[in-house]
Amino acid sequence: MTARSALAHRATDLERLEAVEIPFLTQLAVRAEPATVAALGFPVDPNTAAYGTGWDLLWLGPDEWLVVADPGNAVASAAALEGSLAGGHHSVVDVSANRAVLELRGAGRHELLASACPLDLHRRAWGEGRCAQTLFGAAPVLLQERLGATRVFVRPSFAGYVVDLLRSAAA
Repeated sequence: MTARSALAHRATDLERLEAVEIPFLTQLAVRAEPATVAALGFPVDPNTAAYGTGWDLLWLGPDEWLVVADPGNAVASAAALEGSLAGGHHSVVDVSANRAVLELRGAGRHELLASACPLDLHRRAWGEGRCAQTLFGAAPVLLQERLGATRVFVRPSFAGYVVDLLRSAAA
């Protein structure tokens, strides 16, 4: 049996939106003391993200982060995190199947997202290194702003709905 991503059948729609699905990313939910993870380079300011270290580190709450890595790295990444966090209270859970990820790359991506998202996505308030849990239409999403792209993390059951809303906004 071959694995099939949540949006594999929507590649043409995504292409028209200047977007791509990034299938099967490793996603690890981490709970730990902020001081402990800050020493490891995790962002501790609300709604911030760090990337470029081989992992994307997204702040989700006062003691909660999402660690995103390349596909197939869940076991190795979890083991590395467990080793780094040993000795303190922590939790590392593989949640890779919990969210589909699409990446919007077009210049008008913020306007598309603003069509159904309550966040202020203007550059004065939103830019590289930011992340936030919010809604897109009725779908709970996690947004991450990277250099020249916005990632949208969404439950697989809502992924098609999100693409449909983006298509409507683009029309």
